[in-house]
Amino acid sequence: MPTISFIPSGKSVSVPAGTGLLEALRSAGFQIPTACGSKGLCGKCRVRVLSGEAPADSRQSACLGQSCIDQGWRAACVATVAGDMVIEDPGRADGKGVVLTDFVGREPRGDSGLWTMDVTLPEPSTGDQTDDASRLTAALAHSETHGTFSLSLRLLRSLPGLLRENRFQCRVVGLGDDILALERPGMVGGGIGLALDIGTTTLAAALCDLRTGAVLSVASGINPQSRHGDDVVTRTDYASLGEKELAEMQTLAIDALSGLCRQAMNAAGAKEGPLLVTAAGNTTMSHFFLGIPPDAMAVSPFIPAFRDEYIVSGREIGWSGPPPDPLVYVLPAVSAYVGGDIIAGLLAHDKTLAGGAVLFLDVGTNGEMALAVDGKILACATAAGPAFEGARIAQGMRAEPGAIARISLSHGGRLEAEVVDGAPARGLCGTGLLDAVAVLLGAGLIDQTGRLLDPDEARDADPALPADLLVRIHEGDGGTALWLVRPGEHKSAGVALSQRDIREFQLAKGAIAAGARVLLELAGIKPSGLEAVLLAGGFGNYLDPRSALAAGLIPPGVEPGRIRSVGNAALAGSRLCLLSRDERESAESLARWVEYIELSGRADFQAAFAEEMLFGRDGE
Repeated sequence: MPTISFIPSGKSVSVPAGTGLLEALRSAGFQIPTACGSKGLCGKCRVRVLSGEAPADSRQSACLGQSCIDQGWRAACVATVAGDMVIEDPGRADGKGVVLTDFVGREPRGDSGLWTMDVTLPEPSTGDQTDDASRLTAALAHSETHGTFSLSLRLLRSLPGLLRENRFQCRVVGLGDDILALERPGMVGGGIGLALDIGTTTLAAALCDLRTGAVLSVASGINPQSRHGDDVVTRTDYASLGEKELAEMQTLAIDALSGLCRQAMNAAGAKEGPLLVTAAGNTTMSHFFLGIPPDAMAVSPFIPAFRDEYIVSGREIGWSGPPPDPLVYVLPAVSAYVGGDIIAGLLAHDKTLAGGAVLFLDVGTNGEMALAVDGKILACATAAGPAFEGARIAQGMRAEPGAIARISLSHGGRLEAEVVDGAPARGLCGTGLLDAVAVLLGAGLIDQTGRLLDPDEARDADPALPADLLVRIHEGDGGTALWLVRPGEHKSAGVALSQRDIREFQLAKGAIAAGARVLLELAGIKPSGLEAVLLAGGFGNYLDPRSALAAGLIPPGVEPGRIRSVGNAALAGSRLCLLSRDERESAESLARWVEYIELSGRADFQAAFAEEMLFGRDGE
C-alpha cells in the first residue's frame, strides 16, 4: 500500500494504489479547496510533489500549465496515487476565514409568539385511565390558547416521568400551535433561539434570548459543502449523482450548523439548546438544508421544489445540536435564484427601501439584487460566478490569513498591499482583486477592453508611469501578469494578477453591472437617481466603494456618499424572524410582493452584459 509523506510536518498516510490524491490529502487532515467540484478546471487543489510517482496527463497540463508541471505541481482532484510519494505540506488554512457576523438594522416589531403556561392536570385513577398525552392536550385546548396540539416523540418520551415527579404539574412552552418544551412547574426557561445565515461560502449563527431579543453570542465558519464546489451549480451537479450525494450535502450543512450552535451556547454559557431556529439562505442552500433535490433549478425553466416558508422539526432534518429538539423555520424565497437570504436582507432594511429608489446588492458567490422604487420591488440574479470569493482566480483565495485584501498606489507611485492578519502573502481575495483592477485602470495599465499592457505599451501610453509598476509586469502562465507582491516581499513567494484573472473579473463584474442596469432601465431610473445603494454580505461589507465605482461594479453615476455597507443583512433578517411572528408574516408577504425578473434569454441583458464587460462606460 503506497505511503504519502508530507514535509515539513512529518505527517504520513497510507492508501490503496489508485486512490484519488485529493481523497488521500483529506484523509490526512488537509483542508483542500475544490472550487470547480473536482473537475480539474480551477487548480485550487494543487500540491507540490517533491518525489515519487506523479504522472501528469493532459488534464494536468490544461489545468496548471506546463511550467507548474515542471516544478512538480499537480492538481490533486485529477491525480491518483500510484506509489510512494513525498509532498510539500499544502499549507491550507484550517477553514477559519474572515466570516462577516456583524449586522445592522432595526429591532423587531411584535413578539416571538412564544408562550408559556403552567398546567395542573387531574391525576389518573382506576376510574380515569385517560392517557398522559390526551390529559395534557385537553388541558391546553381548554385554555386561553384554544389551539390544537400534538406532542413530538421526544416530548412524549419525557412526559410520564415529568408528570409523576411533579404531581401532575408542568410548564408548557410553545410557539403558536407547536409545543416546544415541557419543563418543571415554576421553572424559568431560557427561551433561547438561534438565527442562521446559510451562505454558499460561509455560515453564521446568532444565539438570542427569545424574550428580550438580546443577542447572546455569535459563531461562524466556512460552509464545508465547498469541498464539492464553490458555487451552487457545481454543488447541484454533485448532489444530482444520487441519494447518497444529496444526503452528504445535507449532512455537511446540518452538522456544521449544529456545531455553530454548540459554539454559540458555550460562549453564552447556555445550558439548554434553542427552542426555535430560523434559517435564511439562497434557494439552493435551503433545499440542501432540508435534504430536497435542487436539480430542477439548474436547468431552464429553473423551478424550485418549494418557495414558501417551511416549518419542520429539527430532528426531522438531522439537527444534532443540544436538546431540546427545536422548531425550524426556513424563510421563503422569491425564485430559484433569489432566496430567503435576500428576503431577510430586504426585511432588515425595509425602512430604507421605503425612502426612495434604493438598490440592494448582495455580491458574493451569487450576484443577487433588488431595486425598490415607487412601492415596487424588482429583483434578479446573475451568474456572476465565484470570482469575488477567490475562485477561478489563479492565486485567488478566501479572506483568510495570507490573503491580499487591499491594494493601493502610494503618492510616491509604489504599489502597496495589505494582507489579512499581516501574514505572508499567499493569494488574493475578492476585495484585493477589486482594488487591484481599479488601481491598474487608474494608472492606465488596463485598457478599456480589459487588456493588461506590456511595459513598452505602458511607457508609450504614459511616460510618467511609476517605475515600480513597470518592473512588476512579466509573462506568466496566464499571459501577461503583474506582481502585486513580488517574490520576497511580505515574506511571499509572490502573488500576481494575470490577464486571465482580469478576464474572470470582467465576467463577474459585467454580469452584476448588467443585472443592475436592466433593473434600473425597467424602473426608468438613472444611477444618479438612486437614494441609496446597500451592499450586503462579506464582500460588499469590506469592498472600497471608490474601487467598485472605478471598476464599474456599481453603476457609474451613483454618488459615492450614497453607497453604504449593511453587514450581514441575511443574519439581521433571520434574527427579526426569530424574535417576532409579525416579522415572519412580513417576510412571507415580502416574498410574494417582490417581482422577479428572469434575465436568461432577455436581449436587453445580453446587450448590457456585452457593454458592461468593458471598462469606462458612462452611466448616464
